Amino acid sequence: MIKLVRVDERLLHGQVAIGWTSNSGANTILVANDEAQQDKVKAMALDLAKPAGVKLYIRNVAESGEIVNKFASAKKAQVLVLVRNIQDALKLIKGSNGTITNLNVGGVKFEDGKKKLNDFVAVSDQDIVDLKEIQKMGVELDFRMLPRDKKLSLSDLLGSDK
Repeated sequence: MIKLVRVDERLLHGQVAIGWTSNSGANTILVANDEAQQDKVKAMALDLAKPAGVKLYIRNVAESGEIVNKFASAKKAQVLVLVRNIQDALKLIKGSNGTITNLNVGGVKFEDGKKKLNDFVAVSDQDIVDLKEIQKMGVELDFRMLPRDKKLSLSDLLGSDK
């Protein structure tokens, strides 16, 4: 069963390992990231960051849609899925045949060419287009850093810019 799909540039780190994994009841983490799948050092760091007793799979984004489909009907696996950016989230959602119904956006840092939506999410114009496309696909967007934070929607953050 898919418990949470999250966009976080840092992928697997303390907030995810402790906060989101325990809050969602996940016993499995799927990192859908091309770079981490190809880089053994990154993969090792991710493995060290995962909580004890939690299984970790690192796959590229293209193959992860099919994997998410399989996990969606799994009874024992309670899965937290992590992607690095909104573009990868869109690819994953398109590849998962409607099994992803919620997307948590939690850590997208500010850099040139992006505008801040709040303290923890900065987006490019393309990110906004992609988020709107994700929303049109029936996926509920939830912008929070931590499980205890108030859920914010895309319209909450864009205001009259919708």
